[in-house]
Amino acid sequence: MPIYEFECKKCDVVYEELTSYDKTEKYKGVECPECGSKSKRKLVSSCGISFGNPKESSKWDSRSYRAGHNHERAKGERRHAEAASHMGTNPYGGTGDNLNVHGSEHIEL
Repeated sequence: MPIYEFECKKCDVVYEELTSYDKTEKYKGVECPECGSKSKRKLVSSCGISFGNPKESSKWDSRSYRAGHNHERAKGERRHAEAASHMGTNPYGGTGDNLNVHGSEHIEL
């Protein structure tokens, strides 16, 4: 559930409320914590987003993690999948790299 920010029309108090989205934007269950009024205005508020940094990567550049750590892991998973597959390293047939996905030959231009 999102947290919305409201302003009371009666006493001008700004408050936050954890409530589900209301298409009518009336938010009937929300009332002012100060005066109890249900007369309110929903405010447009910003949110902060924070991303965690993987091991041995800088705060500003997690590309080193994606390109290094994940690449080696992906290569290992591919080797494992190829070893377990009945098709080996060529999933498109045993005729080599000159076939595309549909089995027809590539045309050199």
